Amino acid sequence: MRTTVCHKNGCYASAIEGHKYCTAHLYLEQEASRRRPAARGKSSAWHGLYNSARWRKLSREFLQKYPYCCVCGQPAKIADHIQPHRGNELLFWDELNLQPLCWKHHSAKTLKENDYFKADFNKNGEGGVKK
Repeated sequence: MRTTVCHKNGCYASAIEGHKYCTAHLYLEQEASRRRPAARGKSSAWHGLYNSARWRKLSREFLQKYPYCCVCGQPAKIADHIQPHRGNELLFWDELNLQPLCWKHHSAKTLKENDYFKADFNKNGEGGVKK
């Protein structure tokens, strides 16, 4: 098994096998796992489509054909679905349902579509179920 160095800045001790930190800094990994935000309701059923070679090819070719953001004219970085597909594969693969967007406009559109990720959290920061 390959050994790794502790991820704590300035620490060059060997990390514990299967962890990112050495014994002295293992508490940092435990704190980080407690601070992780609640899942935003992403469905792994359709988010796996974005990892497919078919999507990467379609997205790359689409952005070569339409290299500029349709909102501001800056270089486009994302082939965005105009109508959210929500798992509908016909909408997902339909090139007529794509638009070129820069990061800024894609983020703004995503936030708006997802109601700005408004969630109902309890006082401990747990939960995150959309209202």
